[in-house]
Amino acid sequence: MAVATCLRCAGHSFELAPFTPLGASHKLTMIQCSGCGAPIGALDSATAPQTNALKNQIGAIDERLNRIAKALQD
Repeated sequence: MAVATCLRCAGHSFELAPFTPLGASHKLTMIQCSGCGAPIGALDSATAPQTNALKNQIGAIDERLNRIAKALQD
């Protein structure tokens, strides 16, 4: 499976950062490299609820995997 890589610093972690484009009154969410801050893309704020729902689902999956790992260690 391919791993997303920053073209600027070769980092592999990314984050969401809110910003308002010049001359605009609405906010967008920028996807940027966590290491160097290079912009990767932008999301419309209308997709924020969907993004948050996915984050919550991933968090729940992670929690369950941690419980399984702990049970296997015991």
